[in-house]
Amino acid sequence: MILDFLLALIVFALIITIVVSAHELGHFLGAKKTKTKVIEFAIGFPPFIWKKKIGETLFGIGSIPFGGYNKIYGESAPTENENDPSSFTSKSTGQKLLIIIAGVVGNFLLSAFLFYIVLFSSNFNSNIGLINPEYEFPFGHQENYLLIGGVEENSPASLGGLKQNEIILEINGERVENANELKDILNKTKGEAIAVLTKNRETKEETTHIVNNNEDKIGVGYSNIAELSYNDNLGDKIFSGVFHTYNFTDYSLSTLGDMIAKSFTQKDLSVAANAVAGPIGIFAITKISLSEGFMFMLNITAIISLALAITNLLPLPALDGGKCIYLIFQKINPRFFTDELSEKIDGAGFLFLMILGILIVIKDVFQFKDLIF
Repeated sequence: MILDFLLALIVFALIITIVVSAHELGHFLGAKKTKTKVIEFAIGFPPFIWKKKIGETLFGIGSIPFGGYNKIYGESAPTENENDPSSFTSKSTGQKLLIIIAGVVGNFLLSAFLFYIVLFSSNFNSNIGLINPEYEFPFGHQENYLLIGGVEENSPASLGGLKQNEIILEINGERVENANELKDILNKTKGEAIAVLTKNRETKEETTHIVNNNEDKIGVGYSNIAELSYNDNLGDKIFSGVFHTYNFTDYSLSTLGDMIAKSFTQKDLSVAANAVAGPIGIFAITKISLSEGFMFMLNITAIISLALAITNLLPLPALDGGKCIYLIFQKINPRFFTDELSEKIDGAGFLFLMILGILIVIKDVFQFKDLIF
């Protein structure tokens, strides 16, 4: 038990360090592209186990492996060094935007790279759970299925031979793609024996099961999944990592929008809150995913990197998206949108994000306590 916890903690730390370092590397390369001085670039946090100054930058590897950071000259103290050509404050709006947005680009590129490795290992196929069964991905060939998540003991489904992790393809020869279609068929065949065609996800073997639909429920839990394939042509395979990153981004934003809208409609913030996970939630997911293998963990890392990119694009103070919007306003009206005002807004935004982070951690502890401990 303790060893499992420690192993999960090590893997979690490694994932967070890789994802955050990719983000900070993006900022670093953006600064170098614009000839902005980077004082320090670190993977992990001090005390350092290794450090070396190369040119104007001190590179280091910290002993606390939970992320990384950049120190860009003039960024944290915009009122100083503004006349120095290597300072962040001396750069044009376009150059500042490049430095800021480069961190998000770093995460998108990491996701695309990791997704490509995962897709290559699975013949360019991927399964994604769908909250909205009617959602259609922009790229790739999509087939929607129902995945059996669990089967109750001595239920009609169990006695009929249905097994967990099988895919339901047809019932009585009628194609089934989502939960609504399954419910409709079960209601129409109440009191009858039904033929359920399933497919094993690993062996791809198809089997027909006879299940008696003569009780209130047949005793099977299920979820909507989409099977995406990027092997129609060579171009799909070459750009599969990019396509999958775009698909996941579009799906994440669509799902987040649906959750927020549902929260307002139902006047229940828990609907959206339960869809958001912080460090504790990510650790819980890491812990239960370790047994799934190396490729599964790479996929998790790609998803977390993508989540960091999307989060940083939000137009909130202290986040990259908020900073970019402020720079645009500053370009339009520099007298009102000053560097001093930017500092105050970022400070307030950072405080808000800290409070929000604490609330998410508390929520995650209660939501995932059985998985963590």
